[in-house]
Amino acid sequence: MSYDIIIAGAGPAGLTAAMTAANEGFSVLLVETKQNITRYTRPCCSMWLLEPGFHNEAWTFTDGKIIFHRNDFSIPYSGKTVDLRRSVRMSSKGHTMVMGKKLLPIGKVIDKHVLLQDLLLQAEKPGVTIRPKTTCLGIEETSGGVKALLRHQGVEEWVEGRYFFAADGVDSRIVESMGLNKTRKKLIRTPVLSYYFADVQTPYTDTWLRFLGNGFNGVSGMMLHKPDREDAKDVYEIGVVPPQDKQMRLKEAMERLLSHPILKEMLARARLIQKVGCRWTCWTPIAEPARDRVFILSDAASFQEVENQGAIMCGYRAAKAVAAMENGEDGCAAYNRFWQESFEFNNPRILKDTWKTFVFSSLGGEDIEYLIELADGKMLDGYVNHFTNGNVIFDFLTSQLPHLDRQRPQLAEKIRSFEKFNLEEHVIGDVSPPGE
Repeated sequence: MSYDIIIAGAGPAGLTAAMTAANEGFSVLLVETKQNITRYTRPCCSMWLLEPGFHNEAWTFTDGKIIFHRNDFSIPYSGKTVDLRRSVRMSSKGHTMVMGKKLLPIGKVIDKHVLLQDLLLQAEKPGVTIRPKTTCLGIEETSGGVKALLRHQGVEEWVEGRYFFAADGVDSRIVESMGLNKTRKKLIRTPVLSYYFADVQTPYTDTWLRFLGNGFNGVSGMMLHKPDREDAKDVYEIGVVPPQDKQMRLKEAMERLLSHPILKEMLARARLIQKVGCRWTCWTPIAEPARDRVFILSDAASFQEVENQGAIMCGYRAAKAVAAMENGEDGCAAYNRFWQESFEFNNPRILKDTWKTFVFSSLGGEDIEYLIELADGKMLDGYVNHFTNGNVIFDFLTSQLPHLDRQRPQLAEKIRSFEKFNLEEHVIGDVSPPGE
């Protein structure tokens, strides 16, 4: 059977593309490797960032839906949210660098399981053909469209379509099979592990909390409040990243983080309810992810990620681009303009600024402790946004340079040298603990 559009990947981008395209009257085949489409198995903070102009958009949560104002559409969302008001970086001795707004939330944490359920229901209504436990191994472009090689329970078959959307995420199999990674740089590849705990007791209920440096028993990590579940209250995701210069198993890294006194106190009465893991990868982005009849969506073409909100935007705009093409318009050019205008990592200056957030990764524990202590009791004016946080951090550190020149001249020089960091000349590479 032939379809108008074949979509590989049923995450937020693929599901949004499927429901939008089906509502435009297209026949759609959506394939997903997982058996349970609404169950996510990779760590996902599920933060919805609210900085004005982020991804060239603005959002409103209201009446069981999320409105995308500039792109002029909405999606259903029936789940709970947690308001974030602070982004906090914590040293191993409990000193904090706090970023946020005094009167406004800077982000929301959504329930991604519910988000996927709601999107799946909307995709099923207009008759999208959905095939779970099916992997797209690659594609071939033809004179009249695209052929996709699909594998289901060990059986392979070619399926024809007029258009193809690759929405299979970071380290996309489709992008690799098309040879598009040959012109990209893989900047970071490191394993990440997250545990979900219920009944957590912490004062950081409204906070994106980062545990800085390797002072937390040799590792670093993060903690984030998630929406309550039917069978679990006060749920938090705790993620760990092993040190890049040492061979360490993820399980050991997590045990080290959780045994630190700060976390032990928060988790004294907590219970572990879920474990998820993945490899976290940063690529240089694909500049033009749409060509001819093939569209590369969201994380498959991005640097690091586009967040759930960005993925939904990509799915919607790709489906609308195909509708425009059917009316004789240049849908690929429209989608590529949307991509360039919406996602900050396409601007080399902003991408370089992003890496300023890694300044603490280049410093030892004593230096980190000293700098974070200088920020204690202050509220830096900023959001939860890795594209702008680096500049907020560096503005603060720069304001401290006269003091550092007197008290810690070597540390002052490290900060000045890091500000000259050139992303294109620096590839961190693969960080792979043994046995993972």
